[in-house]
Amino acid sequence: MSDRTSINAKVIADSIHANSRLTTFEITFPRFILAEFNTHRMLSRNSASSRAIPVWKRLADVMSAPFVPLQFGKNKSGMQSAEEVSTADTDAARGNWLVGRDIAVLQAYTLAGGSSQILADANHPQAIEVCDRIIGLMALYPDAVAGLKNLSVGVHKQHANRVLEPYAWHTAIVTGTNWRNFYALRASKMAQPEIKSLAIAMARAHCESTTQELQEGEWHLPFIFFEDRKEIEDSNQLARISSARCARVSYLTHDGKRSLDKDLSMADDLQKNGHMSPFEHPARTRDTTGAFFGSYSGNLNGGWIQYRKRLENEHDFSGLIPTNDLLDGFEGDQGLADFVLSLPA
Repeated sequence: MSDRTSINAKVIADSIHANSRLTTFEITFPRFILAEFNTHRMLSRNSASSRAIPVWKRLADVMSAPFVPLQFGKNKSGMQSAEEVSTADTDAARGNWLVGRDIAVLQAYTLAGGSSQILADANHPQAIEVCDRIIGLMALYPDAVAGLKNLSVGVHKQHANRVLEPYAWHTAIVTGTNWRNFYALRASKMAQPEIKSLAIAMARAHCESTTQELQEGEWHLPFIFFEDRKEIEDSNQLARISSARCARVSYLTHDGKRSLDKDLSMADDLQKNGHMSPFEHPARTRDTTGAFFGSYSGNLNGGWIQYRKRLENEHDFSGLIPTNDLLDGFEGDQGLADFVLSLPA
C-alpha cells in the first residue's frame, strides 16, 4: 500500500537548539479529519488543496484506494462511540460507504464535464483509463446517472473535487516545537479512531527520530538535501526553496522533476499572493543569550526564528497589494475597503 493511501507519519527534519526541538513531519490521513487537525494552532501545516489537484487524479485515487473508516461504532448520544457494530453490520456499512464513493465519483465526473472535458484537460494515459472505468460504473447506477445533467463546459476542479473529499487521503507537511498537548488530546481514548491512529504514528516516529543539533545561525530546512547545498550556499535562498517544497508537499515539482529555479519562482508567487503558511516550516536558530530568548517567533518557541517572520508584511496582505486591488476584491465598495484599511494590522 502507498505511503499516501494509509495513515502514516515520517519525520523529514528534526533539529534541536538550546533544548528546543523543532520537528517537521510528512503525514497522511483521511481528508475528513483535516478540520480537527487544523484546530491545533501551535502547528504549522501545508497540504495539497482540492483546488489544485486535477480532477482525473483525484478520481483515480478515490477509485483505486478510497478511505474507508477504520471502524463503525454503534449510534449513541455524545461524541464517542464506545462499541463497534457487529461484523455483519460492519460489512454492510463498508458497502454503503463505497456506494457513496461511487455516486460521488459519478457526480464529480459529470461536474467536470465528462470524458471529453477531462481528457482535453489531462492529456495523460491514466486519465483515459479512469474515464473508461467510470463509464463502466455508470451501468451499475442507472437511476443516479439519469438524475445527473450534462454540462456544456465542465466546472472548475475547486468544485468537482469537493464531493470526493470524504473518500480521499490527504498528505500534509507539519512543523512545530510544541507537541505534548496534541499527543495528549489526539491519542486519547476519547479521540476519533482515525486521528488517534495518526497521533500514535506521529508520536512513534517522533520518539524514534534522531535530532540534528544546530548551532546559532544555522537553519532547520525541510526537503533541503546535500545536492541542494552543493548548488546554493545562500541560506535565504535555501529557505525559500524549502518553503516552496513544503507548499507542494514534495521536493519535486508538479511535473515530477527537481528544479531549483521553479522552486524559487513558486516561493516568489506564494509571497506575492499572500500565501505565507509555507514559510513557517524553515527556521533559523536564535541567540539564546539575548533579551528575546524564551518568547515565540510565530508559533515556534525558544531558540528559533521562523522564516515567515523575516518577510515584510507577512501578517498583512493589504500591505502587499495596491489599494485598487483591495477595492476590486470588495467589488468596488469603497466604504468597505476603507473600513478594512482602518483596522489595525
